[in-house]
Amino acid sequence: MSTPVHLVASSDDFLLEEAVGETVRAICAEFGNIDPEILSESLTPEDLSVELCSPSLFAPQRVLVVPEVRTWIDIPRRSPPDPRPREEAVVDAAPVVQVLGEGIADGIALVMGACCHSKPKGALVDAVDDAGGFRWQPVPESPKPWEDAVLSKEQEAMLRKLLEKAAGGVQFTPE
Repeated sequence: MSTPVHLVASSDDFLLEEAVGETVRAICAEFGNIDPEILSESLTPEDLSVELCSPSLFAPQRVLVVPEVRTWIDIPRRSPPDPRPREEAVVDAAPVVQVLGEGIADGIALVMGACCHSKPKGALVDAVDDAGGFRWQPVPESPKPWEDAVLSKEQEAMLRKLLEKAAGGVQFTPE
């Protein structure tokens, strides 16, 4: 099985939603097409740590999804130096970090999302990154792909992926 712990972060809510959904679908398929459990927005790190340590009597495999953990991570200050203070974790994620360090129960996968203006950091990001499950989904650099511009390979790949998902089998010319 791939890593059971994932954190996807992006500065764009649409790209974040797409990346989290793609990750959840892949894990659910890997687990035998089970339905994910979308956890409440009021969930605390303490609540999540209990869930991660508690196998279900009714479901041998579970995919837990926490759509927004922005308040659990640190976000660096914007560049160039910005007079506004850096966004810091409002909620102490230490209980989740501890559980991730010890290893979550077998048969459980965790997917978290964070919408933030820049690549996050902090203990939770480090714990997920150590497990190989951290992914920063950047917004394409200017000029945007929909402008009359030359695209980088990364920008072209992201645009093709979005077009394929949105338009399915429609044939597009390379231009």
